[in-house]
Amino acid sequence: MKRTILQKAAAAALFVLLTAALLAAADFLLVDDVHSYSRVMLQELYADAGNIDTLFLGSSHCYRSVDPAAVDAALGTHSFNAGSSQQLPDGSYYMLREAAAENDLKTVYLEMFYTGYNESRSANVPMACYLLTDHMSAASPNRYEYLWEMGGLAGFADLLLPARHGIASPRAMPALWRAKLTDGYDPGSYAYVSYPDSGEAYRGRGFVYTQGVPKDGFGTLLDLDADAPLSDFGWEYLNKIADFCEENGIRLVLFTAPLPSAYLYNTDNYQSYVDALNTFCAARDGLVYWDFSLWRDWDTLHLTVGDYSDAHHLNGAGADKFTAVLCDTIRRDAAGENVADLFYDTVEDKLTLTPDESILMKDVH
Repeated sequence: MKRTILQKAAAAALFVLLTAALLAAADFLLVDDVHSYSRVMLQELYADAGNIDTLFLGSSHCYRSVDPAAVDAALGTHSFNAGSSQQLPDGSYYMLREAAAENDLKTVYLEMFYTGYNESRSANVPMACYLLTDHMSAASPNRYEYLWEMGGLAGFADLLLPARHGIASPRAMPALWRAKLTDGYDPGSYAYVSYPDSGEAYRGRGFVYTQGVPKDGFGTLLDLDADAPLSDFGWEYLNKIADFCEENGIRLVLFTAPLPSAYLYNTDNYQSYVDALNTFCAARDGLVYWDFSLWRDWDTLHLTVGDYSDAHHLNGAGADKFTAVLCDTIRRDAAGENVADLFYDTVEDKLTLTPDESILMKDVH
């Protein structure tokens, strides 16, 4: 009887080991995580533990727009850009918790590109979750909570077998295997996350430098509902982020990286989004919203069509300009200046008084 129990236990243990080995083999052979911005970003986030005092969060409009090296040179901070592709509000929330677990954060800047705050639920864009959870620490409770809230048991299936959502092409596999066996995961191996053909290159601490200019005009991604400029999902996680920062003594600043004037023109009811966020901030002590799409001073943020890589993302040259203006705004705010005066109150005023040159292309889609 005793031997039977031991035999069953041994068989179960062997099954678990074989299953783990098969999953690991499938991961090695099929999954391309070498060429992942978010893998490198998280690797660097963990390596920088204990040093980060300033955190940037958001989607590609965050990681393509704010260069932490330039921020630190201007402000004397130790900042990190934890943006990721299509990062939704729940992703920002869990990345905030992940960073705060090992760093004494002083300030968080949350980039508020509006489409993510109008998703009805995280499961609509599961890759936004997997890009982060695939590379979060195996010991992190945030990883599993985020996965569960996004996809439940299906999310955990993708965690065990990431090939379900990210499989390399057969032609790329031999080079992928070589990279995995050599320097593919080495800190600072940015060659694997640099793409000369598409003009993108990872530059460290989460920042991606992009080249190129808009080729397809300035058609909008999404018109806004004036009666519901943020979804219930967007409001839920914006409140969670604000609550977490308040409870942990972290200053939170909401901002939107500059969008071309033509893009604003083509987006119905964008003003309702600005108004909703300003109202939200007014109800919370010390919370502010800076929409750099509504920046007043043409001479200080002289963005042209050549400073965007597409209809709504800054390219590297635009990011250099914007980061400098963002740092100056932060510095003036810290000195007690009312920086709200640096922004127009309305989209109409911006488009009427100081639009950028893209407005001449507003009808090009």
